[in-house]
Amino acid sequence: MPLEIQTALIAATVALITATIGGYFTWNQIRRERKKWLVDLKTSYAIELYKTRLASYPEVYRIISKLSSRAIEPLTPEKAQQVAHEINDWFYTVGGLCADVNTRAALIELREACLSWTQGDKPTDLMRWRNATLMLLRRDLDLHGLESFNFEDRETILKILEKEASKIEM
Repeated sequence: MPLEIQTALIAATVALITATIGGYFTWNQIRRERKKWLVDLKTSYAIELYKTRLASYPEVYRIISKLSSRAIEPLTPEKAQQVAHEINDWFYTVGGLCADVNTRAALIELREACLSWTQGDKPTDLMRWRNATLMLLRRDLDLHGLESFNFEDRETILKILEKEASKIEM
């Protein structure tokens, strides 16, 4: 085989190998950039969702507070009906749109429990759904402190704070 053809074949082989390696590295770079872009997009979405929840959840929290056993006015079936309508109104705002699926389900159950109470003693379901809804709203915001608390035991608060302070000092 003539030397010119051998040279051309070697040059073509080297060019093909170089192009393949270059293409492989370019393809990997594109995949890394795409993955980074998706992570950035999902992070931005999560931040905006959190901000939206942080802005809208206090309103439904205020509405649900009317069902508290420590509320200033006693809870009546009429007041529960009013709370159900306020929850329904909130549910069809941005807050209802951005709430987690479990939180939305708990809000619907709470609304139904409020609507179903027409007379007699306060149904136990109402308070169970109230507590579950509050817990889920707090969970959506990644807030801690849902543990049971004894309002009579003030020393517990100090012990908890001392424990947390000692962890920070370490």
